[in-house]
Amino acid sequence: MSRLLNRDPDPTTVAQATKAIALPRSSRREIQLNVLLVRCASEWFALPASCVVRVTRVTAVHGLPHRTAHGFRGLTALSGAVVPVVDLVALLRLLPAGEQLTRTPRTVAIGDAASPWAFEADEVPGVFAIAHSAISPLPVTVASAPSRISKGLVLTPHGSASLIDPERLFSELTQLLA
Repeated sequence: MSRLLNRDPDPTTVAQATKAIALPRSSRREIQLNVLLVRCASEWFALPASCVVRVTRVTAVHGLPHRTAHGFRGLTALSGAVVPVVDLVALLRLLPAGEQLTRTPRTVAIGDAASPWAFEADEVPGVFAIAHSAISPLPVTVASAPSRISKGLVLTPHGSASLIDPERLFSELTQLLA
């Protein structure tokens, strides 16, 4: 435990904190949204942290006979609870990630603790604070599937990410099992 507390801080975190402290007080008080940044295939998504139940190592997924809905993978066990697992890449018809992208997969549980959903993300860099004023509207030219569940774009340290609208996402997930 002492090694964890006595380790050097991450340079990125220090730089972000330094920038935030250097801002005038009035701009520091801007309402922010905490988001969990995840990459599925080659797309980045920002999930409001309020809808994230947990992020854990990849767990085994068990398919269900006669359940072949596009995007539904099966069931997994997370902390003793049986949780449905979806494939966001298939559900949103995303292009596969290129060979150059590294994978450090994680299982992300979203929803509420009583009835979560899970999906596998290729990368989960962490939680970031995004100012509400930094959320830009979706371009009119966006006609891809992620726009169905997105409510805007945000700029993150990893580039542009689609800000997920939890209500739209859970609506899509509920339709999978209907």
